[in-house]
Amino acid sequence: MELAPMRRFALDGALLCFDRRTGLTAVCEGPEAAHLRMRAPRVVQFSITNACNLSCTFCSRDVTARSAWAAEEAFVLLRDLDRAGVLEVAFGGGEPLVFKGFAALVRRLDLETRLSVSLTTNGTRLDDTTIAALTPHVGQIRLSIYDDVNHRPILARLARSGVRFGVNWLVTPTRLPGLASFVLELVESGCRDILLLSYNGPDHALHLDHTETSELARVARVLGRGLAGRATLKLDICWGERMAPVPRLFGGRPCSAGREFVVITSEKQVSPCSFHHLRFPAETAEDVLRIWETHGTALAAPAREPGCARTPGFGLDGSPRRLPMTG
Repeated sequence: MELAPMRRFALDGALLCFDRRTGLTAVCEGPEAAHLRMRAPRVVQFSITNACNLSCTFCSRDVTARSAWAAEEAFVLLRDLDRAGVLEVAFGGGEPLVFKGFAALVRRLDLETRLSVSLTTNGTRLDDTTIAALTPHVGQIRLSIYDDVNHRPILARLARSGVRFGVNWLVTPTRLPGLASFVLELVESGCRDILLLSYNGPDHALHLDHTETSELARVARVLGRGLAGRATLKLDICWGERMAPVPRLFGGRPCSAGREFVVITSEKQVSPCSFHHLRFPAETAEDVLRIWETHGTALAAPAREPGCARTPGFGLDGSPRRLPMTG
């Protein structure tokens, strides 16, 4: 593997090499890298707007939150974070494609910074013209699939375009029985990157119980083996040790929210992750880096919402014990 053209990023005790176009990542560990320490977050997840053209019942965002960013402000902040060493910006929301001037902002970030730019969208505004405008300038488009949106024509457009794309899918008790067939359908549609999300929030009917969690781990393990070489099946970090039987890329690394990545909200605040209650006001890159450097302990605290992997029992049963896991 050729590492020379890849951008370097110091982790704590390791060196990460990253290719902004392909997303290829290599972590180099050993005595030579033991002294290295992070100087900035690796990824910024940017909720560029709180506006959305859908009203999903399980959405975790505060629908009353402001959308305070203008395109020029967002560009300056991200340009300065790039200069500080940040590797990636992942846009979300709300729905980023309703943000005025979004495609132009993405193009400018690609041409004027070293950042890898990606976005997560509900796909309803991904027509051929929009995809063509974004394709040369994004590392990846991630499509969040919802039951009330016909995702098949959107997937077909993405597959035809040649853009790197992936799918995010929230696993709930009602969706779990159809997981295997759904994943196979995605692969047949041309998707090569599938991320299974856990629900974080107060509605306990959307959380998997112990038996369902064990079944998800079993199905994910079987699918992962069966799809090897054709597609990548991923599990988000919030599943934590509930997914112990499923192989992990870098072993059992803890949640890196607030350290390797931070969220910038639509209201100009910094948070450890999208589900976290903690918020610090921030309008500039200097603000973001100061918060990241001086509030590390607070940023590493568990989220209050049930489902956080940092909380004993994931906050699902109110007890301090850990959830049991069977193979």
